[in-house]
Amino acid sequence: MFVAIALMSSIVSTAAPSAGGGYYEAFIDVNSELKDYMLEAAGVVITAKYDGFYTVQIRDDVSIQTVKAIPGVDHVSKALTLLTCSDSVRYFSRVGNVHSGATLPQAYTGHGVIVGVIDCGFDFNHINLCDENGNTRVKAVYMPLDKTGSQPVVNHRLLPGSCYETPSQIMSLTTDDRNTTHGTQTAGIAAGSYRGNGWYGIAPDADLVLCGMPEGDLTDVRVANCISYINDYASRMGKPCVINISLGSNVGAHDGSSYLCRVFNQYSGPGRVFVVSAGNDGSEPVCVHSSIKSKEDTVVTLLRGYGGGNEYSGYVNAWSNKDKPFNTRFIVANSRTGAILYRSRALGATLSGVYDVFTTDDDPDLAKYCVGSVTVQGVIEFNGRPSSLCELNMRTRSSNYVLGIQYYSPLTTDLVVWTSQYAYFNNYGFSWAAKGTPNGSINDLATCDSIISVGSYNTRQTVPLRDGTIYFRPRSTPVEISYYSSYGPDENGINRPDVCAPGSVVISSANRFDTEAPNLAYWQTPAFVDGEEYPYCPDLGTSMSAPVVTGAIALWMQANPNLSTANVREVLKYSSYKDSPVIHGDRQRWGYGKLDIYAGMRYVLSADELKGDVDHDGEITINDMNIVISIILGGHFDDATMRRADVNHDGEISISDVNTILSLILNN
Repeated sequence: MFVAIALMSSIVSTAAPSAGGGYYEAFIDVNSELKDYMLEAAGVVITAKYDGFYTVQIRDDVSIQTVKAIPGVDHVSKALTLLTCSDSVRYFSRVGNVHSGATLPQAYTGHGVIVGVIDCGFDFNHINLCDENGNTRVKAVYMPLDKTGSQPVVNHRLLPGSCYETPSQIMSLTTDDRNTTHGTQTAGIAAGSYRGNGWYGIAPDADLVLCGMPEGDLTDVRVANCISYINDYASRMGKPCVINISLGSNVGAHDGSSYLCRVFNQYSGPGRVFVVSAGNDGSEPVCVHSSIKSKEDTVVTLLRGYGGGNEYSGYVNAWSNKDKPFNTRFIVANSRTGAILYRSRALGATLSGVYDVFTTDDDPDLAKYCVGSVTVQGVIEFNGRPSSLCELNMRTRSSNYVLGIQYYSPLTTDLVVWTSQYAYFNNYGFSWAAKGTPNGSINDLATCDSIISVGSYNTRQTVPLRDGTIYFRPRSTPVEISYYSSYGPDENGINRPDVCAPGSVVISSANRFDTEAPNLAYWQTPAFVDGEEYPYCPDLGTSMSAPVVTGAIALWMQANPNLSTANVREVLKYSSYKDSPVIHGDRQRWGYGKLDIYAGMRYVLSADELKGDVDHDGEITINDMNIVISIILGGHFDDATMRRADVNHDGEISISDVNTILSLILNN
């Protein structure tokens, strides 16, 4: 499972939820000319400050244009909603030796490290999130929309919502969302600790800080505020922190310039690492790269409805080169003949933004073919790149009628277009329509250099069900890349994701309060503790693989609390393993390879040591090579020497370590 976030454009979207209480939420870019009292006088409440931008609450009767007219306000972006798209793990990730401390200085279980999870569908007191005595390991909860607890203060400002930071307060909580179980799953994978059924997590002794809100109310602004809260809590506790964000979007420039990427950049550092799921569109044509070569040239994208049917929902987001504006038209075409049946009026892009709604209630010509509406927005974004965002909420009257978007410009420019998960590209065999590809499907939030992006591979194909039958998951051959795992270069040319981890199929804890749970036959036998039933369920997606890496980083942070994103990326580079599916597969889908928690821990512990200096005398000599050969032949040495002898950090001492030392000697 994976939760898709519809990132913001700088103009009002009809899908943007009101925060309630007569206001809506937004990001605003600011400069030194701004005086905070000007915002307050205009009906704007600052909720959190970042370098160069704020998160704010704006009174419902105050328009975006009014806020943007305030001196010192450079840009305003209203929040959009987040859309849902969603035991062998420990074996394949080799975490067992880390938990037991085999050939390591001690056992590592995440003690003293905070695992933050921003999600929806938390059961805050699930047995998998409790210690062996049944006491909650959740140290703090923040819910941006809750009004029953204490309002948190971060950097001398009140964040919206409530926080709970005492055991009694947390024990009184139930769930943030009675319609999903996603957050309980991701938290359980990263740091679950119930050992009774074997489905515990990667960092079972880490402290948990959970930030949740109902799935339909997830927005990027609220996620930013959650990050501020978790960072503040970790700072107050004086502990390192790794934050799991199994959220994302195909909407955005895919160049690391989104507001949440800017938040990641500001908070990332020693002892602060973010983990983001890659996305689940790795087999879908969600990306188009094309060019407008002349003023007569038109780029046309046709769409396939949800499930191949007549329903179209979600977003189509196009971006061109900086200072190269373009025009956007919404169209209806006949998928059999190629005839264009309907064209909307065109919208361009301006600094202040333009916005239009095409609805069958107002347009008889459109109503001949469709029922519903399409919203088209155009804006020159804060990174200087013109973009258009089409929001689809439409049903065609015939399967032959398909929706599409036309783009044209008097200027020569490159154009890249993404769709959300509910409307994929399909050119229906017409050469004049652009052909989509999954290469470039990587989640927009995963294009930030200050996060670790995670893809998914398969670790099991069959799952035992509660009713005693066996569920077979097609297209999930063990040890192969998951078909859905998103990938591809970002718009800076950097291949993503960084690493892959088990994501199909993963069993973890589920929300007891999920009233829309799937057929319980597809869930696992629950844990029964003190008369209470705690459910578990299988699931798959990069939402499941990301918390595996989050838990791994928590273990590594126990050994080195100052690990940064760059440090973690180095660990992954040198410790991830590359078996046949990685070596012979599409390397850009795998990143550095498959997560190896044990090899990663060995690398972390030896990061400050001279590679190849097995005898620890400060230089690499033939004696180091002789020690490795002796170990291979059965010789016994102390644990520290054995660890240093694993020069390649692959968890075993072999002739390849000898060859590496020889190469180091010759190169020196």
